[in-house]
Amino acid sequence: MFYQFKYFPPFMPKKKKLYIVRKEFDGYGGAENVAKRYLTGFESFFNASLIYAGSQFEGHTFSGRHGPGWFRSLSFASSVNKFLSSRSDELVFSMTRGIPGTIFRMGDGVHKCWLRRKKAGLLKRVSNPNHLITPILERSSIQKSKYIVPNSSLIFKELERFYPEHKHKCKVIHNGYNQAVFKFASSSQRELQKAEHKLSNNCLNLLFCANGWERKGLTHALKLLSKLANITPSHLWVAGRGDQHIYSQTIEKLDLPNQVTFLGTVADTRPWYQMTDLFILPTLYDPFSNSCLEALACGCPVLTTQSNGASECLNETNGLAVKSPRYVLHDSVIEWSKNVKNLDRKIISDSVKSLTSGNEINSYLNLLQSCGQ
Repeated sequence: MFYQFKYFPPFMPKKKKLYIVRKEFDGYGGAENVAKRYLTGFESFFNASLIYAGSQFEGHTFSGRHGPGWFRSLSFASSVNKFLSSRSDELVFSMTRGIPGTIFRMGDGVHKCWLRRKKAGLLKRVSNPNHLITPILERSSIQKSKYIVPNSSLIFKELERFYPEHKHKCKVIHNGYNQAVFKFASSSQRELQKAEHKLSNNCLNLLFCANGWERKGLTHALKLLSKLANITPSHLWVAGRGDQHIYSQTIEKLDLPNQVTFLGTVADTRPWYQMTDLFILPTLYDPFSNSCLEALACGCPVLTTQSNGASECLNETNGLAVKSPRYVLHDSVIEWSKNVKNLDRKIISDSVKSLTSGNEINSYLNLLQSCGQ
């Protein structure tokens, strides 16, 4: 479900105060980049400021950088809510549980659904304070916010299930990508990039780009590589933060000593989306993967799971969404994967041309306009 809003710029006040709230900000992660994108996008219309843990603003220092996860969440929420309590006339774009806003963007999904997908038992839930506190903070934001924005139909359905009394406040707005950065590359451009980064043309080049490798399915990506390597020369390029030593035993067991390259954190992922033949993200749960959208925008086909909101962008021309991570090892998926070079990369890039960050920002602006702001 994707709600499209028509945007009327002349009626939007340009310099009203807008606070964007996201506990985590520093780094190269998807959530951090989203916060930066919103700050840039809203600055043209509002006097926009970003509040994050450890930031200093208007004489306040916002806590939430120290202690265990549950304590950081509580501390940050308390600190920000106290600050906002004296600014009730201002707009708040919250991306963090426990902090209600004019808009509460649910980019982290519904916590109970994550626990169920993770198959966390009752003992584990009760013994971990984070699993007790997070749903309380989440409910507070949902109850008190003017609008709730899930970034995929996947999350909307979860909200409908666990918070049915608030579904009337929900508007689905998919993530957007920077079209000036992530774009189609011609065959000649790809050849130059491959030569620069030493990617073989006689090989099926696979890309796994994510932080949180266990949840995002690196083990399944390695197993897929093993199956493909038995059919055609294949190589997996792994980008993002993670402990590669944890996976060295799996690589050795699968007999892939020279077919996996760990790139570490990659500041500029665009050439990798443009060069590689297939982007793989067999994730256990992802409300909407920005990496999948950016890969598609660059013309790279995507293989992911139906528990990734970005799978809503996929069709027979640009990718494949399987039921769960283990399904990437099915024979039909192997057969599809080995033939991805036959897909038209220009068609893949064009398939997401409506999901630009500009269109995403316009949808949020229309929500703010509907509040009479």
